[in-house]
Amino acid sequence: MRKIVCCITLMTIMFLVSCGIEPTISLEKQTFAPGEEIRLTFKAPKYDESGWIGIIPSNVPHGSEATNDQYDLDYQYLDGQTSGVMIFIAPGQEGSYDFRMHDTDGDGKEVTYTTFNIKIVIEGASLKIEKETFAPGEEIKVEFEAPPVFGNGAWIGIIPADIPHGSESKNDEHDIEYHYIEKRTSGMMFFVAPDEAGKYDIRMHDTDNNGNEIIFVSFEVVE
Repeated sequence: MRKIVCCITLMTIMFLVSCGIEPTISLEKQTFAPGEEIRLTFKAPKYDESGWIGIIPSNVPHGSEATNDQYDLDYQYLDGQTSGVMIFIAPGQEGSYDFRMHDTDGDGKEVTYTTFNIKIVIEGASLKIEKETFAPGEEIKVEFEAPPVFGNGAWIGIIPADIPHGSESKNDEHDIEYHYIEKRTSGMMFFVAPDEAGKYDIRMHDTDNNGNEIIFVSFEVVE
């Protein structure tokens, strides 16, 4: 009778542990206004200096650094740091976003993430003018209130009334005059009525980086 001999080869699997540090990303809150400053705290193993953290829309599939790199809205390198703080500016459009950490920018991988939301804050926003009709070149006194979470790029401007409402970037293409709010929550602005007769709006925007129109008030220039 022939004997059958079974040979079993044992394989040794080695795992590399990077000082026991788990990659983490922490935020002070989960909802921000467009253009608001975001303070991010991170911990990471000793990744390549090109490791990075970026803002990625939440609907982008997770895992691939190369894919995330195609869709990032903003990013900062880790520069070999194993902990620290990064400051980002919230995207201008409402929606769900992630901060995603990557071990390298050379076809690497996503190692951790945290999700946050952008929501337009309209409470506390108002615009008032003394009257509804002005002569060409007449001074227009605008009294405003603005939410404190607006970024430095928030602005108020004169836009022709026939421009569709909603998009800050579209309004920015057609503004006749504008002033930045500069983080003020209330105050006065002074504009000059356009030279051409017609209907116009004073429109408030939450940021100057592809943001949103928040509120408006209308007036007319009559010769």
